[in-house]
Amino acid sequence: MLGYIRTDAPELRLRDGECYRALYCGLCRQMGKCTGQCSRLSLSYDFAFLAAFRMSLTNEQITLQKKRCFVHPLKKRNMAIDSPTLAYCADASAILTYHKCRDDMDDEKGLKRLRARAASGFFSSAYRRARRRHPELDATVKTLLQELRQYEKDESAAPSADAPAAIFGNLMAAICAEGLAGTEARIAASFGRAIGHWIYLVDAADDYRDDLASGSFNPFVRLFGDRVTEENAASIAVSLTRYLADAEGAFLLIDHFPAPEIKEILCNILYLGLPKVAERILQKTWKGETDKHEKSV
Repeated sequence: MLGYIRTDAPELRLRDGECYRALYCGLCRQMGKCTGQCSRLSLSYDFAFLAAFRMSLTNEQITLQKKRCFVHPLKKRNMAIDSPTLAYCADASAILTYHKCRDDMDDEKGLKRLRARAASGFFSSAYRRARRRHPELDATVKTLLQELRQYEKDESAAPSADAPAAIFGNLMAAICAEGLAGTEARIAASFGRAIGHWIYLVDAADDYRDDLASGSFNPFVRLFGDRVTEENAASIAVSLTRYLADAEGAFLLIDHFPAPEIKEILCNILYLGLPKVAERILQKTWKGETDKHEKSV
């Protein structure tokens, strides 16, 4: 469900891109320290994005240092080091990854279920380490994923895309706001909730055709069946834009940034990267469906 947080690389300045890679590499290194070497296989830019956002909220200063890693052993690369935010993001990633694997074990069948079972065992050590440091976050993520799974399995539930997206939005709000207080916590929760809504809907749109073919749950399949009209597609686009606007509203409440590069990274993702991801997926999925039905009329 994650993996949709992208920059618009051509519009990202060189120094901003270097800073983002330093966060990414620093997160990878921190995962090895905090949750074990195996956890580094779940590394994603999603949590580098979360790190940039939380650093902005707390005004945590970034310390960069050139280091080698096992993926790039011949040349030292800039990495963010000694960062409490990156340590937290490593733990949050381990908790979410483990529970997502457990969730897939219940939802998938055959080979996919076996892969999920193997992955949950693979990440179990990282998860136990992270759970000890963040038991409340662990409980919240587990509860909300169970709630989401129950909704998806309830065939009597009224068809809705916003209802399951709201559950995932609450999950992302909890991850964004964990350990913060006061205004910082409120901004983080609002931002995470909006981004969570957006991620869920984009993921559902991206999986629409596969889920339609396999019979797996998808809120848009439940709403529209195998026919997506131009009006349906337009309403989804409006919803995605609205949730990005909500995220922007929370983002604009941040009045300080630890470095200008961090602000530029977040602006690039929010204003350019995420809209382009949504546009690409909608064109691939919805436009193809509407064109097909228009030709058949």
